[in-house]
Amino acid sequence: MSQHLLPAGTEAGLHVWGRVAAVQRTLYWLEQQPTRMAGAEWVGASCQRLLAQAASESEGELAQQLMAALAGLTALAEGSPEERAHRIPELRAMLTALLPLSQVGARALLGEPSARLLPARRSRKGRDKERRKNAKTAKAEQAPAAEPEVGAAEQGGEEPGSSPAVDELDLPLVVPARRPKPEPALPPPPPRYHLAHPERGGRPLAGLDSATEDLLAALAAEGILTVGGLLDLPPCGHDREALLPIGQAHDDEGPVTTRGRLRTRCTLLTPDGGRRWEVVLEAKDGQTITCRWLTAAPRGFHEWRVDSELALIGQPELDDDGPFLYEGEPVGLDGRGSGWMPRYEVGGISSVELRALVASAITELQGTLKDLLPSSVLDRHRLLPLDEALRDAHFPSNNTGRGRVRMAFQELLLLQLGIAQRAGRGQNGRGLTHKARHDAVGKVGILHNLQLDDGQEIAFSEIRRDLQSSSPMARLLQGDVGGGKGLIALMSTIVVAENRAQVAVVAPDALAAERRFLFAENILRSVGLSPMLLGDRIDHAQADALRRGEAHVVYGTRSLLDQKLEWRRLGLVVVEERGPFGTVSPASLQRKAATPDLLVVTRAPIPSSLAFTVFGEFDVSVVPVLDPPRVSAKVFTADERSNAYARARELVEAGEQAYIVFPVKDGRDLLSLDDALAMARALNADAFPSARIGVYCSTMSREDRSKVFDDFQRRRIDVLVCTTHIEDAPTVANATVLVVEYADMHELTRLHLLRGHVGYGHRQGSCSFVLSDRPAGEATAMLRKVVEERDGFRLAEHDLKLRGAAALLGDRAEEAPAFNWADPPRDRELLLRARAEAFRILERDPRLRRAKPLANAVHARWGDWLGEPPPAPPGAPSQGEGRGGRRRRRRRRRS
Repeated sequence: MSQHLLPAGTEAGLHVWGRVAAVQRTLYWLEQQPTRMAGAEWVGASCQRLLAQAASESEGELAQQLMAALAGLTALAEGSPEERAHRIPELRAMLTALLPLSQVGARALLGEPSARLLPARRSRKGRDKERRKNAKTAKAEQAPAAEPEVGAAEQGGEEPGSSPAVDELDLPLVVPARRPKPEPALPPPPPRYHLAHPERGGRPLAGLDSATEDLLAALAAEGILTVGGLLDLPPCGHDREALLPIGQAHDDEGPVTTRGRLRTRCTLLTPDGGRRWEVVLEAKDGQTITCRWLTAAPRGFHEWRVDSELALIGQPELDDDGPFLYEGEPVGLDGRGSGWMPRYEVGGISSVELRALVASAITELQGTLKDLLPSSVLDRHRLLPLDEALRDAHFPSNNTGRGRVRMAFQELLLLQLGIAQRAGRGQNGRGLTHKARHDAVGKVGILHNLQLDDGQEIAFSEIRRDLQSSSPMARLLQGDVGGGKGLIALMSTIVVAENRAQVAVVAPDALAAERRFLFAENILRSVGLSPMLLGDRIDHAQADALRRGEAHVVYGTRSLLDQKLEWRRLGLVVVEERGPFGTVSPASLQRKAATPDLLVVTRAPIPSSLAFTVFGEFDVSVVPVLDPPRVSAKVFTADERSNAYARARELVEAGEQAYIVFPVKDGRDLLSLDDALAMARALNADAFPSARIGVYCSTMSREDRSKVFDDFQRRRIDVLVCTTHIEDAPTVANATVLVVEYADMHELTRLHLLRGHVGYGHRQGSCSFVLSDRPAGEATAMLRKVVEERDGFRLAEHDLKLRGAAALLGDRAEEAPAFNWADPPRDRELLLRARAEAFRILERDPRLRRAKPLANAVHARWGDWLGEPPPAPPGAPSQGEGRGGRRRRRRRRRS
């Protein structure tokens, strides 16, 4: 076949040459390996386009030959692989007649070099030498380069791989340096802002996908108006639907999970101009299911890739064409989740709608949020970053709950920061310093055999450390029944009184103050301290003793703090609380003189949500019970009352002592003194015929009560008929029997306190709860809870759920915080960690001046609950007065 050279005189001729060369290279590449023939149909379209353009730009015989090659190429694309193996050599020979293969790789178009080689890095001396050399040859380099000679092209066919030939195109054999393809410029990452920023979580919900008017109205009724408010809505739980294999019949009506490999994905146009979205999932056994959406594309649809794993939730259907799934909900954010789906409980909104809206918010905010917590805090507590936490809290990959824990930690941390700031944490206050003297404490231990165990000693050492500091102490001392909190408070009182300071012991009522005074009077006088018991009315002699400092330890009620008493040197206030809690705050003790230390002691454990919120500004000491009382408890109905007393009579006849307790209502005994005496005579006649029975109630005089209880302690009385006021009395070692009448009328924590009066030491206690004639169902369930649960902290949480915050806080019930993510009973350890982290932050930055985002977050989340802003530190300038103003005043005074 004769060789025809392509024209090169014009720019169009160069373009024709380039297109034919590209087709020639492609055919040669296909011919090298037979396996490439299978993909020839995919490159045929490109080669056809190149030949069609070359033919349109050519004329005469060259155009006819290009059209013939185009027809052969079309047949090549439509044929089978075997036919292609025969036609490709013919087609390549046809193109070789136009352009030899040896010229395809040797020719290049004219043009300036598009890249240059960079010299290796040299020393400064070498660079200066090179610069001088370049300056000498600058003129020579600016001169036009001589055009190289071009030889004639060889005649005849040439084998691939031979040396390049030169033809009549008169083109130079100049191969410019190839410029490396620049990397595609990545779009700059979006700026990161905190979740509360107006461009992030502060955006209105209307800008999200899947946000309908009805949905927005229902969320607005719940107070959710922004994206951040939506993401701060915790799920009520997470459900996981059962997995149904593809192709298997679904008998139940509930939704199931369908999981498989994505085989195809497409968007179809409907005759009415709408759209529908369709995917086909394939199981491992080859079974397929078609999934269609008619209203809107499912979330993540445009990111789904073929051969990826996909899971959908819905109700599959079977018809003649096979299984179908309509409007299936993707699992997780985009259909590639693990199966755990959040469940929300918002009135008028289904969980499916809320999941779609939450998923849209999380997807839009991924990678654009700045974490509120520093990385050091995240590493110290092993918490997830904010992006991962939001995704895991709503659409978790497992049931570990790490996302919820991280969000709960942040919520608790912000609360503790606000409370600690309000209390002036980290700022130096003005208090008294009490030196650690052990003379009186040691004498008390020797004279009265009062020794602290290991747990009590730890709590006492924490209190002593606070007493030695010049900053006022605010500490909460709590623990389970029998932990020895009263003994620790007494030892702390002795330490302060030994430093020539006064102590005020505030009891819940006058009877409790009396019992505390009677128990501590002999102990205090044995070490040279003078105690005093004050009632609600204080006469002039008592007020004068306080002013002169003659009374070292004063016992009384809240009137000690409410009345304007003049103390000589008040150093410590011990407040005993059993509900309502939080009646005395550190701010109420601030005086013109030094602020006294404050120690709050709770009779029974209090819920964690109150211990670290209402008492949030307090340090907390928990006294463990190393030897808890061993008590067997049982509930008896009114008809089984005789069985309860028969059980108690056996133990009393064996030498044990017993309490018979009647309820108290509104702080008063339900039994008068006459009724109590009549009840004692009836018990002596029926239940305890041979026992010595005494009566102890609040209507008796102080002397009579003291005499009766002293006889009971010295075993001159076997059975003591009393009311629940006996809970303030010291425990009696030989008293191991407790019968609580009308137990359904008592509070849960009070029953736990009464149970703690029996079963100490090596003795086994016996407790019988006798119901009234018509007990309420809730009361019966409460008693069962007391019998089953021995942990006072868990009972306190249960009591909070039963009675509510109003019963525990009284008028301060509105101060109980409402949490979104945190659950104080379950997150007690997490709350302690958040509290410690808040104190650590405020020690370095008491006013959060270097952590403005944290300060703003505290105000945004807990500003309404915290109320007034935190006080200014001592010595800080007032508003509008800065350092510059103070310096100007000094300069004027000096002049």
